[in-house]
This record gives sequence, C-alpha cells and structure tokens, in this order.
Amino acid sequence: MIAPASCMPSSCFCEAIRAEAPLQPANAWSSLAFCLVALAVLVTAYSDRSNPQRRNQNSLTSTSKYPAMFAVSLVLIGAGSFAFHARLTLQTQFADVFGMYLIATFVLVYSFVRTRTGSGNAIIAGYIALNVFLAAILYVAPELRRYVFGVVLLAGLLLEYRSRRKTQIDATSRYLSAAIALLAIGFAVWVADITHVLCSPTSWIQGHAVWHLLGATSAWYLFLYYRSERRTSRNVSKLSGGEQPQQSS
Repeated sequence: MIAPASCMPSSCFCEAIRAEAPLQPANAWSSLAFCLVALAVLVTAYSDRSNPQRRNQNSLTSTSKYPAMFAVSLVLIGAGSFAFHARLTLQTQFADVFGMYLIATFVLVYSFVRTRTGSGNAIIAGYIALNVFLAAILYVAPELRRYVFGVVLLAGLLLEYRSRRKTQIDATSRYLSAAIALLAIGFAVWVADITHVLCSPTSWIQGHAVWHLLGATSAWYLFLYYRSERRTSRNVSKLSGGEQPQQSS
C-alpha cells in the first residue's frame, strides 16, 4: 500500500504540488546536484589514486573504499530526494531521509577512522550496522527523523574537531569552514521555506531547492577537506588500510 508522506497534504515545503509527477519539480530536479557531486568525487578519487604523491597522503586517498562510500551516499541522497519530491509518499520519504543519514554517519565514522587503526572492511561493517540501526528508528519513529540526523551530524563534527587535536591532523581548514557555512546558510533557507516566510509556490526558484544546491556544494567542500589532509611527522599511526602515511615533497 502506498501511503502519502507525513507532510501531506499541506506541509511539504513551499512549492505547489502538481497534478502529475514530479509533484514538486524544482525540489525534485535540484536534488540531482548531489549525484553530480558524487561523480566529481569519483573522478577526483581516481585521479588521486593514479598520483603517487597523492595516493599515500591520507586515509581517503590511500584506498578507493572511502571515496566510494562517500559517493554512494551522495547518489542515494540525490535519488532519494528526487523520488520523494516526485511522488511525496511515505516510502519515498524514508528513502530521502535515509540518504541524509548515510552522509551524516560517514562524517561520524570517518572521524573515528582517523583516531583508530583498523581494517577497511571492519569500518565498512560498522558503517552498515549503524545505518541499519538508524533505518530501524526511522521506520518505527519517522517523526524523529530530523532530530536524529542533527544529532548524528553534530556528533560527527565534534569527533572531527577532537580527532584533529588528538592526532595532529593537518588539513585545509577553510574547506571545512566553507562546508559548515554553506550547510548553515542552506538550513536557514530550508527553515524560511518550510515556514513559508519566503514562499512563491509556483516559482522555479524554491528555498528547498536552494537547500539542495547548497547541501551538495557543502558535501563537495567536505570531500576537499578530507582530501587535503596530511599527517604530521608526530603522528605515526597507520592508515586504516594498513599503509604508512608518507610526507609529500
């Protein structure tokens, strides 16, 4: 049975609901920005793996697993969000939110990776287990979806801050600052859209669509931040893939 999204019939953001799919075209098509960023991530990661100076620079560039996890998360965000705004069903709402969980848990798990030594397979298993747990919460208590996302993402950012201090991680901070700033601006626009403070229902310029674009750009800067990381000479921990970090000339 196909059930309507919990926001139906009148609280699914500002954009007017059309008679045919995609029911919210601006919100739906803008979701695909995440898929474009995922493609950019994969192309960049492939280039890094072909570059000896980049290949052993950090946990992200030393293996294809982490860029692939990051890219797959972005694709699922884009696909889930597109499906949700195209159909506005409870099932597509689940797919939309679950994609957001995937990227938030990546931030959390990857921050943990850089403070511990472990196999890539164990990290991936933990990532999957955590998301299965969150999916169960989402299924049982969908009304908690936004709070759970916020808690997981905040926990990941706090652990990132701690890991930088503890393990002497040297990365380009302006990339992380840009990612957080874009996400904050996007959230402000998201609030203005859902509360109808800024609202033109039939326009192709929608606040929620802007949230998608800013969120995708934020994810790109987050990837650049992870990619820029260099371990200082004081840190002798192994990379999670089992390789020793090397200092680039």
